[in-house]
This record gives sequence, structure tokens and C-alpha cells, in this order.
Amino acid sequence: MRLETIGQPIMAAACYCTSCRKAGRLFEQLPFAPPVLNETGGAEYLLYRKDRVQCVAGQEYLEERRLKPESPTRRVLATCCNSAMFVDFTKGHWLTLYRNRFPAGAPPIEMRIMTRGRQDGATLADDMPNYESHSGKAMLRLLAAWVAMGFRRPEVTLGKTVSKSP
Repeated sequence: MRLETIGQPIMAAACYCTSCRKAGRLFEQLPFAPPVLNETGGAEYLLYRKDRVQCVAGQEYLEERRLKPESPTRRVLATCCNSAMFVDFTKGHWLTLYRNRFPAGAPPIEMRIMTRGRQDGATLADDMPNYESHSGKAMLRLLAAWVAMGFRRPEVTLGKTVSKSP
């Protein structure tokens, strides 16, 4: 399974929302699954425009997982190795790729978001911004990317569209 990206990500962030942490824990329970959550319980992501991500090998192994069947957010798993690959907010224009699926040298995390949802007792360093909810800076970057895309929302197709809980 291999994804290719073009250019720099819109942003690099660690998310501590309840949904990301729950999905991360569920993915990590799969046989031989690599880690999803970092040492403080956040899911580290690189956000890319949908038109700048392409599956170049193994698309047939991609399978969506949703926390709730009606959710517009699908998390995508590579079933060949039980690796969480990306999160697709289907109503959005970006893909949220799990940072630890990138080789060494991936852009560093620049902010932590949704930190009010972090696990009890998790202490976050003050080495970068820690936002309790969504960041205005992040929202502006997403908007700028959408403008650059001509307000398009490309659809992401998968090899399998079986929808399961993570």
C-alpha cells in the first residue's frame, strides 16, 4: 500500500478529540497494527488537499471504517497490514493522513488541536500552540487551500467501501 503526495501539507497537527483518540485505540488493537496515537494520546496528522494525494499501489487494500454508520468522517485502513492510513471528512476538500505513515523527515507537528478532549492526566508541553478546540489559524489555512482548489471537493475512491467500526 503506497500513497504519494504533492507539495507541502496544509498543516501538521496532533488531534486530541474524543473521536480521533477512540479510533486510534481501536486501530491499535488490530493484529500487528502499527501505533496510531503518540505518547500523550494524540493522533498526529498531515493535512493535504485531496487533489494532491494519490494511491499508487495497493488501492484494493483500502477499507473505510466509521465510528457511526451515518458519520461523514471515514477513517481508512490498509487491510494488508492493518495500518490506519488517513481520515476523509467526505464533505471536505482535504485528507488527513496519519503522520507516522510517512518516512523519516515528515514535517514536524506545529500545533495541537482539540486538547480539551485529551486523556485524563495527559500533560502537554508548551513547545507549540495547544488549542482547546479548532484553531483559527488552521481554519484559515483550510479555507486558503479550498480557494486555491477553486472550491472543488474531489471524491476519494477506495478499493473496498465496506463500512465497519474501527
